[in-house]
Amino acid sequence: MGTSSLAALAGMGLFAMLVMIVVGILVAALVLSVAFRLVVGYMPSYLRALGAVVLTWIAGVVAMIIIGMVSSGGAGGVLSLIVQFLVGAFVVNYLLLSQDGSQIGFGKACVVQVIYLVIFIILAMIFAAAMAMFFGGMMLHG
Repeated sequence: MGTSSLAALAGMGLFAMLVMIVVGILVAALVLSVAFRLVVGYMPSYLRALGAVVLTWIAGVVAMIIIGMVSSGGAGGVLSLIVQFLVGAFVVNYLLLSQDGSQIGFGKACVVQVIYLVIFIILAMIFAAAMAMFFGGMMLHG
């Protein structure tokens, strides 16, 4: 009993998505560590930053599902973005501690989140420009 080529392509696509998710989580933890370093003054443990990213993403998905059930239309998107930001700041405040072991405070955690988002937006624009040049070049010479 052989595997169809469509099933093989689907499996390759799922594998590629899994690799992209894992790489995305690892890069997000590094960016969060750098943002925390810029605000607080020292680099937190990479494993704590990794846990903060994963917990933020899980809590963000749960919050977006709840907001999706409660609201509708364009207001749900803005509300979802605000809730995602606040959840991220809460998780940063809770998991990433200062050098003396105390919490950094919600205000500093919000600043960490803002810098984290700005760095991610810049990285996304660089990645999008690189992909546009790569695929644009392929289309011109293909």
